[in-house]
Amino acid sequence: MSADDLRLLRAFEPSLRLADGEFFHPVGVDAYVGRSGLFEATAQGTLAPLAGPGELDLDGLAARGRLHDGPGQSLSAIELPTNKRERLRAWFRTERPHFRAGHRLAEVGLLGRAIDALSRFSLLLRGSVPGGSAVASYALQNEHLEPQRPVYFGRVVRDGGWIVCQYWFFYAFNNWRSGFSGVNEHEADWEQVTVYLDGESAPDPEGLPLPRWVVFSAHDEVGDDLRRRWDDPDLSLVDGRHPVVFVGAGSHSGAYLAGDYLISVVPPRLGGLVPLARRIAQVLTPWTRAAQGTGLGIPYIDYARGDGVSIGPGGDLAFEPVVIDDETPWVRDYRGLWGLDSGDRLGGERGPAGPRYERTGAVRASWGDPVGWAGLGKVAPSPDGSLRRMRERVGEIDVELERIASDVAVSRASLESRATTLPAGSPELAGLAAEETRVTRAKLDAVALRDERRRLELALGHGLPDVGPHAHLRHRRLPLEPADRGRSTLLAFWSVVSTPLILLLLASLFWPENPARTIVVVLAIVVLLSIEAFARGYYLAFLGRLLLVYLVWRVIVLYSATWQWATTILLAVLAVVVLVVNIRDVRRR
Repeated sequence: MSADDLRLLRAFEPSLRLADGEFFHPVGVDAYVGRSGLFEATAQGTLAPLAGPGELDLDGLAARGRLHDGPGQSLSAIELPTNKRERLRAWFRTERPHFRAGHRLAEVGLLGRAIDALSRFSLLLRGSVPGGSAVASYALQNEHLEPQRPVYFGRVVRDGGWIVCQYWFFYAFNNWRSGFSGVNEHEADWEQVTVYLDGESAPDPEGLPLPRWVVFSAHDEVGDDLRRRWDDPDLSLVDGRHPVVFVGAGSHSGAYLAGDYLISVVPPRLGGLVPLARRIAQVLTPWTRAAQGTGLGIPYIDYARGDGVSIGPGGDLAFEPVVIDDETPWVRDYRGLWGLDSGDRLGGERGPAGPRYERTGAVRASWGDPVGWAGLGKVAPSPDGSLRRMRERVGEIDVELERIASDVAVSRASLESRATTLPAGSPELAGLAAEETRVTRAKLDAVALRDERRRLELALGHGLPDVGPHAHLRHRRLPLEPADRGRSTLLAFWSVVSTPLILLLLASLFWPENPARTIVVVLAIVVLLSIEAFARGYYLAFLGRLLLVYLVWRVIVLYSATWQWATTILLAVLAVVVLVVNIRDVRRR
């Protein structure tokens, strides 16, 4: 890594805005590895110790990784008291930040809250981080990891006309669940910010390339939705160069705007149930988030308020950069997990792998191809580069059109000569259909290429269209709008009591030999949905849908009671309609 790369990293390093109440800061990994034990998963599902705390450094970790080229190893620096009473005492003795959380369950519907309850219960059955781990990691950070000297691990990649600056941040723990009512938590956390610079255009007066795009770590976005343009009004900058990242409390994901973000995660094993529930919601409650494609799954709020400690340019603390690349031994050779391997089958409670690898041991897309990972493989770094590539594409199209024209001419001559000499009805003549289909397909390809060439010529003649900074986004992630205080209080109360009521309703289905069970369950469902609709402000719309359901049910009941006469009348009406249509067609002819 050259001095010029370090200058680039420093010039565009991000400014992190943590939430008030955040436990953890981005720290170095040297002391963490030195305080960690190294473990290896066995065939019996247990963890066998390979090295104890104090026996490892970064070089030793790399050496162990080279001996085990693949996943299966894990680091852990958590030291918990074996006695549960001592764990509880440690929790109360530890001075830690305090946080005022929002009412996350008030932001989702009844089904979302029911799924959340099932997810919480599932922690008893699948692997999870032991209780007290967050406090133990918080103590470890404050005593040994120097949180007042935050660190990032920087890397510069050159890919075509792009210069990519990656900033990786290591946190000793992700206490999303226990600290901020999130979905999960795990020891250790790797997050990143990536800045994309224009390596084709002339540099600015200070000799630095022009920034074009930036990507923050996000847990619910992929591809084009990951990135934001440098002139995006949602993006805040310090001194015009340093992107401001609003860091999610506990989760450490990045947001472009300060605020609270609702995110719903669909567990893998509920993938078939959720689409069915959404289709039902589109019919019965089209005004809800569930009907619009969100709001189902495990609901949580990411608190990216930015009202706590700020780190980086213009902040309370300054970063210390550590330069890494593909040849950094601990980055390249250790494919295991950073943090306890809890064995969670859903993955949310397991520690992450390092900057270069996924948990499976495969190379991360964001590391191996940061340009394609952010959907920038189809985007030129500069407007001049776009125009040059368009001119090159016009030349490629001309060559392809000439090839297609020549191929079609030869193929048609061959078809004509063979078709005139083969007897009618012969198998050989029938076999020419496939060749004729291929020629037709080539002609259609030529039409598409000519259309593409025409669009390129128009753009080259009139200039590139001026598109807004959000034109590439399919989903623009925005914080929640604050609700009025009265409704917010009502929703908060209802979100607390509604899930237990749903469980009681389910329990009522198993009442033994209760003749009124069906009526009671139906009435209970109506009451629950009515309260939900009233609390969310769409009570009249709900009553309209309820009336529609009742009318449909009455029609079904009426039809079932008189189905013979009803069917006869229906078919007679259809016969009259068909007769009228046929007579009209005859008269027109």
